[in-house]
Parts: sequence; C-alpha cells; structure tokens
Amino acid sequence: EVTSFSGLRLPDPTRAPVAFGRRAVPQLFGELLQPETGTRLRALASLCDLIHDPERIQQTAHGGFLEQLKVLFKDEDSSVRTKTCELLHLLTSHSIGR
Repeated sequence: EVTSFSGLRLPDPTRAPVAFGRRAVPQLFGELLQPETGTRLRALASLCDLIHDPERIQQTAHGGFLEQLKVLFKDEDSSVRTKTCELLHLLTSHSIGR
C-alpha cells in the first residue's frame, strides 16, 4: 500500500488486487492470460508475494497452474519473462514446489 498526501492508504499500483483465501491463486493465474503487459506484471508480482505460503505453493503446483508459466517464458516483454523466472525460482526453492 502507498500513503497519499491526505494520509489515506492507497493500493500498491505494482500489485494486483487479490481475492481472499483459496481463490487468490486461480484469480491471479487468470490475470496472467490478459493481453495487457501491466496486468500480467502486477499478477506476477502478487503471486511472488503470496508464494511464500506453503499452502499457495501446493495449490499452484497441484492446480495445473505451472503449465501457464511456459507461455510466459516466451512473452515479448522481458519484464514478464524475468518476473516469471522469479516466480518459478520461489516455487522450486521450497520442498513442496519441487
């Protein structure tokens, strides 16, 4: 979150809004299919934040979402490819994700 001049908490523009509970991972992986580069980058950043939770890793690994990452490795935007590598690294560095 970012603080505005008026002191109100604003959402972080570099992160995608996230659904609660078990709907968060499917929602974010759905956003990775969007044509807008910014949408994909925000979803990847949010996934990288969430993936530190073992439950989210298991949901990602067993929910068939890893197949979607293969497409992102071929994305025309280098930032998307880089963030995809970061996400894959986070997933595979945990014992559940291996």
